Amino acid sequence: MRRRQLLLGSALAATTAATPAVTGAARAQVLIVGAGWAGLAAAYALRAERDLDVHLVDRTPVWRALPLSNPWLVGLTGERLPRIDLAGWAQRHGVRFSAGTVTAIDRTARRVDFVRSEASASAPANASRPPAARIEPLPYDALLLAGGAVADHAAWFGNDARAAGEARTRFPAGFAADELDLLKQHLHAFAGGTLVMTVPPPPLRCPPAPYERALLVAAWLRRRVLRARLVLLDATGGMPRFNRLLATASGGSLAVEHHRHQRIAQVDPFARRIVTADGTIDFEHAMLLPPMRAPRLLADAALVEGGDGGSNSDNSGDRGNSGASRYAAVDPLTLRTVADKRIWVAGDALGRISPLFGAYPKTAQIAAETGAAAAAQITAALRSAAAPPPSLPTSACHVWLGSDPPEQLLIDVSHHLRADGIVTQQVRQTDNPVPRDEDLAWARAVLRQRLGVQA
Repeated sequence: MRRRQLLLGSALAATTAATPAVTGAARAQVLIVGAGWAGLAAAYALRAERDLDVHLVDRTPVWRALPLSNPWLVGLTGERLPRIDLAGWAQRHGVRFSAGTVTAIDRTARRVDFVRSEASASAPANASRPPAARIEPLPYDALLLAGGAVADHAAWFGNDARAAGEARTRFPAGFAADELDLLKQHLHAFAGGTLVMTVPPPPLRCPPAPYERALLVAAWLRRRVLRARLVLLDATGGMPRFNRLLATASGGSLAVEHHRHQRIAQVDPFARRIVTADGTIDFEHAMLLPPMRAPRLLADAALVEGGDGGSNSDNSGDRGNSGASRYAAVDPLTLRTVADKRIWVAGDALGRISPLFGAYPKTAQIAAETGAAAAAQITAALRSAAAPPPSLPTSACHVWLGSDPPEQLLIDVSHHLRADGIVTQQVRQTDNPVPRDEDLAWARAVLRQRLGVQA
C-alpha cells in the first residue's frame, strides 16, 4: 500500500508541475464552460479563492434542473425545483458570468472562441460557426469543460440538418432542459395511436430515467383511457426491475411493448417511421433520443477517447455500444484530460473512469460532485501545491416505479479506490413503497450543499 501511495503521489506531482502556478499579484484565469450541475458546483467551490479569477459561461442565462421532471411531465407534480438566473447567482457568489457559446478551443494559445448570446441570436440556425467578427477570445490558465452530454443526431441523420431539426422540434426526448416544455405540450396533445420512445446505447444521462418515464407515461395513458400503443425501442437489455414492470404494464385499451437490443437503422421524422433490424414501426408521436456524446467542442479539440477529434459516431450507432470516441478521455483520479494538462472535465461529458464499469453514471449528483472535485484539483495545480486526495463521487437516484399508488426505488451508487489504483463501483437498491417527497429532499440538499441554492 505504501508503494502505491508513493507512485500515486509522484504521478500527481508530475501533472501539477505541468501547470504554471499563480505568481505575484496576478490572478490565474479559470474558465468554466457549462453552467449546469457540474459547472455551477465547480464555480461554487472556487468562489472563495481570491487569487483566482473564475469566469463561468453558458449558452443560456437561466438554468433549469432536469431531475424530478418525469412526474411533472405527466401532471403528478408541479415544477418542484427553482430555475436559476445565472447572472444573479454569479454576482452573489463573486464569480463572473457570460451568456454565449464557445465555438472552439485553441489549446496552444490557451483561449477559447466565444460568441455572446446577443451576437449569436441573429446567426443562421444551421451555421457551423458565426462570422469571425463576432468571435471574442477568452483566455484561460485552467479550463473546465462541464457542458454535459448531448444528443448525437448525426448517429441517425448524418449531415442531414433538416431531418435532425425536424426530430428535435417535432419529437423531442426531453433529456435537455430546453426541450421540456415542448415535450409536455406535444405529449398532452397526443390523442392515441402509436407512441414510440427510444433508449440509446450507454452511456446516457440518468440510466433509469427512460424506464421511469415509460412507466409513468403508460399509467398516464391508461388514466386518459386512450386507445394507444406505447413502444419502447431499447438499444440495451434494459434493467431487470423495470423490465418486469414494463412486461405487465399493458391494460385496458393500452398495449406496452418493450423491444430490447434494438439497433435503429433508420429514422424518418417526416414520414413518422422507424426502421430497426426487426422491422418497421410507424408512429403518431415519439420521444426520439439518439445516442449521446460529449459536446462536439471536445471532439474538435481532440479531447475525446481516441483523441483524433474526428466524428463521434458512424451513423449506424454501433460505436455507442462501447461509448468509444464519444466522451472525454481523462485521468480518473484528477479529472484532467489526457491530451492537455491545462484542461479538466466534470459531469456528464466524462468518459471511462474504470475498466470495471466504464464511465460514471451520468446523474445530477455525480455531475455536482465531480465539479467540486475538479475545482479542488484546479486550485492545487495553479498553486503548484500537492494535489488533494482523489474525491470519488456518490449518487442517489429516487426513481418512480408507479403512480397509483405512488412507489419509488432508491438507487445508491458509491465509488472507491482499490489499492492497485482501480476505481470500483457499488450499487444498492432499496424499495420505497410509501414515498414522502424523499426525492425532493435529496434534490434540495444537493442544490444547497453543492450549488449554494436554497430551494
